[in-house]
Amino acid sequence: MVSPLRKFYFSLCYPDLGLPATNQNWPEAFGFRLGGTGPSYILSVVEGSSAYLAGLQPGDQVVDIEGQDVTNLSTPALIALAQTLKTVPPSIGVVSRIEQVS
Repeated sequence: MVSPLRKFYFSLCYPDLGLPATNQNWPEAFGFRLGGTGPSYILSVVEGSSAYLAGLQPGDQVVDIEGQDVTNLSTPALIALAQTLKTVPPSIGVVSRIEQVS
């Protein structure tokens, strides 16, 4: 039986890591890479990065950013959106791949 999907929100803000002042190089500057044609998925997470500390995992599906539904956006469109946001870094909501395992 498949578990019901739960959305997890992550703030990638860890001041001790010396994070960038803008989202210009999001998501790589925060320690993760995205892929997919809509929805987008976390492809990789750099150990020790803010994304890693927040608990993001490869395979997690990005479903919203700063409360905006992004499930139908391609990865380039999602990245472009994130890079325009004023909140640094933007909060993201993901559906964990672990929650989808029976």
